[in-house]
Amino acid sequence: MKYYLLANPNSGSGKGARTLEILLPYLEEHEFDYQLYTTKKFQNHTSNEAALVDKILTQKTKEDRLVIIGGDGTLSLVINELPASESFSYIPSGSGNDFARSLNLSLDPIEAFEAARQRTQPHEIYVMRYQSKDLSGYSLNNIGIGLDATIVQAANDGKLKNVLNRLKLGSLSYVATALQVLITKKSFGTVITSGEEVLEKNKAFLMTFTKHPYFGGGVKISPTASNKNSEIHLVEYDKHRLLRTFSLIPSVLKGTHLQHPLFLHKVRKYFTVKLSEEQPVQIDGEIYHLQAGEILSIQPEKRKIFY
Repeated sequence: MKYYLLANPNSGSGKGARTLEILLPYLEEHEFDYQLYTTKKFQNHTSNEAALVDKILTQKTKEDRLVIIGGDGTLSLVINELPASESFSYIPSGSGNDFARSLNLSLDPIEAFEAARQRTQPHEIYVMRYQSKDLSGYSLNNIGIGLDATIVQAANDGKLKNVLNRLKLGSLSYVATALQVLITKKSFGTVITSGEEVLEKNKAFLMTFTKHPYFGGGVKISPTASNKNSEIHLVEYDKHRLLRTFSLIPSVLKGTHLQHPLFLHKVRKYFTVKLSEEQPVQIDGEIYHLQAGEILSIQPEKRKIFY
């Protein structure tokens, strides 16, 4: 068996590189057969995950293992290039690690590697497949529209995330940025459908579709969600007075907010969304835009992972 390592050394403000510094000597010491491929970022903000996946798949046999090393963003980019029939392993080394948290994966590189290595058959999980006129792909974690996406965009663009990452407090960057965005973000109109059910919202503010509980480095946006089944969870909150919204933040941080009647919580296997105006959309931490009148469909797809 050969291990094909696809690693992002820059994930988690250098956690990827530190993971390799721990893992590679271990592989050498125990004489595991492996080949390392590292990702690169280019000036136009593109990366070479797709090319690396193609290169690995031309060499990999059924007995070999693909091991992805990086954060949620790296894993999401790889999954979008990996055929659903191909299984993978994952060693988390990001700042948030929400996907790893959802499966209770070890953050210790050697423990994570050994757990996957000793597994003879892969686990089945579900991701979200999304499709619109201009967007298509797969999401491991969350698809957020409106406030959700604005927070991620501001957190990723700001200097605060890098500072907190260096202090090992990366997850706090989402919370701190959220407090700022809550004040300025405006509501929007949307129509959400699932089968024959139609929901019209005129003052939508936060709208997140998720396959597991976590968002933003450990916040439980939908505590009962699981990527071990095919159900997709929708959490939606209309815009209310600022003091009312701020009063709900403690319950969000504790994961008890869905008990409050102001939060809409729907669990379905298929959703479509149509917006009345253009809004930012975050998909596993990457920012896109959904145009007014454009329909976005979201449904589950099965994947296989060793852990």
